[in-house]
This record gives sequence, C-alpha cells and structure tokens, in this order.
Amino acid sequence: CYPVFRIEYVSGRAPSPVPGSTWRAARASCRATARERAMRVPGDDLVPDPVAQTTQAVTIAASPGQVWPWLVQTGQGRAGFYSDSRFWDRCVDWYYRVLSRGQPGRIPVGYHVACDDRVVEAWQNPRPGDIISDGPPGTACYVVRRAEPGRSFVLFTDTHLRYLVPARLRDDPRLGISGEISDSFLLTESAPGTTRLIRRMRLACSPWPFRLYAVPIVLIWGEAYTARNLLRGIKSRAEAGGRPGGPVDADRGTK
Repeated sequence: CYPVFRIEYVSGRAPSPVPGSTWRAARASCRATARERAMRVPGDDLVPDPVAQTTQAVTIAASPGQVWPWLVQTGQGRAGFYSDSRFWDRCVDWYYRVLSRGQPGRIPVGYHVACDDRVVEAWQNPRPGDIISDGPPGTACYVVRRAEPGRSFVLFTDTHLRYLVPARLRDDPRLGISGEISDSFLLTESAPGTTRLIRRMRLACSPWPFRLYAVPIVLIWGEAYTARNLLRGIKSRAEAGGRPGGPVDADRGTK
C-alpha cells in the first residue's frame, strides 16, 4: 500500500516534492475550496487508486458557455496550452524535439500553436475517443473520455509518463514501466455569468523507482506551473471575450 499525495492548492502555497513541506508560490490564484477538494468529479473512476491527486480551481467572470470553447480547443497543433510564457514554450519545444529524435524516419517536430487568441469552430465538437496530441506524432497524447458542453471535459492518458524516460527503458518489458493520468474539468455557474472551473488530476504509475522519478516532475512542472498557467490562460481569454475564428492552417503556427 502506497501513500496518496493529495497536493491541493490552498493558502497560497505550491507543492514541494518532499511530503509535508511547502514553498510559497509567486502567484496563487487557483485555490480550491475544502468542498471542491473533497468532492468527486467526473473522471475520478479512470484512475481509481492514485498515488497523487491535485485539485485546482479558478473563478471566471464569464458563463460556462463562454469558457467551454477555450477549454476544449487545447492541444498540440491547436491552441496549445495557453502558457503565455516564452520560457515555458521554449522548454516544451525542446522536449518535443527530443521526443521527435526518438521516432525513426520522422522529421523533428517542436511545440506548435496554430491559434490561441480566438475560438476556432473546427475544434469545438470533441467526442469520446478523440485524440488530443501533447507531443510529436506517435508520442504523448490524451484521449477524450467525456465531453458534456458547458459542464465537464475529461481526458485520460497512459502515454505521458512513459515518455519521461528514454525508449530503451520504457520499452523494456522487464522494467514494466507504466503510468496513467486523468485530467478532469468541471464547470459550474457559481453566480449568473460567473463560472467556477475545477480541475482534478489523478495519477498512478509503477514500479516504485519510476514513481519516485515521475511524481515530482508531474507535481512541479505539470501541476504547479503548467496546469496553473492553463487555468489562468483560459480565464483571461474567456473574460476578454474573443472573436470566432475562421479556418486555421494546421501546418502554420503562430509561435
């Protein structure tokens, strides 16, 4: 039996890789309430026995119907992940190119954002089973498991964690490296024209040496930095409104 790390963003503090300790975040605007941290959300059943769980939430001055379009168009080659950070973009671009080099016969592919400043109609109808890329072709990706417009959006991946290690390790059956992540979003209208966007991440992976390596990476890079920026990016765009987008050329990025 392994301990479950429930790293919840409260009291303006971000998670430390050492259980029981914290450090102060530069900005803490994604705090979940005690009720939100305790509640079940759609997608919890996809990773029933997590070794780590985080819950974040943000209040957005826009209706769920106005938030939804920005949420569902994320992904590589689409709207990206709304980092609004050149540092983050450069880091992810480097990582994607490293993954590309491990794909024989493929041209290196970096981080590609086709359009992140407007709603694109072509990306507005996600269905269970759809694939949302988070890396070069053939690497990390999410599978849409639930898409209830204006209410809930649930993604699942069993690829992301494996790609944290070289191919010679992740493809070695003797090591048995595996990992699963559920990424769930719940939208509620806390007041007329106001949305509470709740995000829940649950993670399970094995064996234990891989767990010691992977969990801190997810909690620090994935949760304390990337996920927070994602929520802030959705919030800023939904509150600013945005014009409907025309056709987007997937082979031409804006970044």
